[in-house]
Amino acid sequence: MKAVGDAADLRRTSVRLGLQAGALVVGCLLVVGALLFVVYERAADAAADQLLSDTTSNIDAASEAPPGVLVVVVGPEGRTISPGMPKGLPDEDQIAATQRDGKTRQVDIERGGDTYTVRTVAVGDRVTQAVLDQHEAAEERGRILTALLIAGVVGVLLAALVAAWLARRTVRPLAETIAMQRRFVADAGHELRTPLTLLSTRAQLLSRRLDRDPSVTDHVLADVEGIVGDTRTLSEILDELLSAADTRTQTQWTSVDIGGLVADVAGSTAATAEKSGVTLTVTPGASGPAIEGSSSALRRALLALLENAVGHARSAVVIAVRASADRVDIQVTDDGPGIPKDVAPRLFDRFSSHRAEAPVPGAPRHYGLGLALVADVAANHQGRVAVANRTDGQSGAVFTLTLPRRTR
Repeated sequence: MKAVGDAADLRRTSVRLGLQAGALVVGCLLVVGALLFVVYERAADAAADQLLSDTTSNIDAASEAPPGVLVVVVGPEGRTISPGMPKGLPDEDQIAATQRDGKTRQVDIERGGDTYTVRTVAVGDRVTQAVLDQHEAAEERGRILTALLIAGVVGVLLAALVAAWLARRTVRPLAETIAMQRRFVADAGHELRTPLTLLSTRAQLLSRRLDRDPSVTDHVLADVEGIVGDTRTLSEILDELLSAADTRTQTQWTSVDIGGLVADVAGSTAATAEKSGVTLTVTPGASGPAIEGSSSALRRALLALLENAVGHARSAVVIAVRASADRVDIQVTDDGPGIPKDVAPRLFDRFSSHRAEAPVPGAPRHYGLGLALVADVAANHQGRVAVANRTDGQSGAVFTLTLPRRTR
């Protein structure tokens, strides 16, 4: 089913890119075609004007008229007229007016449904009137416009087909990479499910046995209950990863109590903080605000923020939740060295870790993925994450995760 879905996505993407390329070609062809047509129109009009000007200025008799031009020459010895002169031409009014004042006249006249350009010029003691039929010029314009339209349609089809083919070849490796990533997540999640289920079962059995043993202290019972809760959280994260790898399902969003979630995550991180000699404090008034979102995703983001703060803090980390009518701000403040200016712009990029590897054998390696995960979760919830150095005169960093109260 996934392979079919990926293939369908690939086809849709290729078609979409092909249509976009076709639309781009249409726009380019329209602009170029319009420019070409305007240039041709002006060139054709200039050529027609030049032909009429040369004809009226250089001939002495109608028999000397060039092809396509009809002429009447009126002089002292009489008039000569080209055979085939259209009905209603020559224009006697134009000839008479030019004879009177000697001015050159050029007008467009319609006769019998056709358009003619008539130029009347006085040259010496004669008046020459040239008549140019615009019918052929109009037909030529129509042929050129038709050719441009045909070329445009063919160009669009070819561009769309070629673009779709190229897009398919370009997108295929990406689609294969995404499919491989989904398979890896699904396979890894499936392989982790069994040992995680066994771990959860054993932790629950251990909790029940210790609960019946009166010699076990409350501190031990609390730690075991924490292990049970952590395995449950891991199971939820694993289910979310498997759902993300399955394109047929969508992550279900619910109402998330941010205050309760912060307290829960702080409790899960308390052991790590204690081991590092860091005091973890949740400020009062952190309960209450709720948003629509993915509880497991937000839990992972908060865990990443707290683990990052504990890893950099010298002695204390403070978590504060501030709510307004339209958003919730979660601030995580540490007393570490702060954020260098050259590191801040790329702090939320993947594999961007600026801290040195711990020299202690067995210490966890840092890959620079935690804060990138926080940024992704914030973006998926239509929120944001920001970082700044403390402004109270002490060293340290302040991470602020901002989430809208209503995101769906």
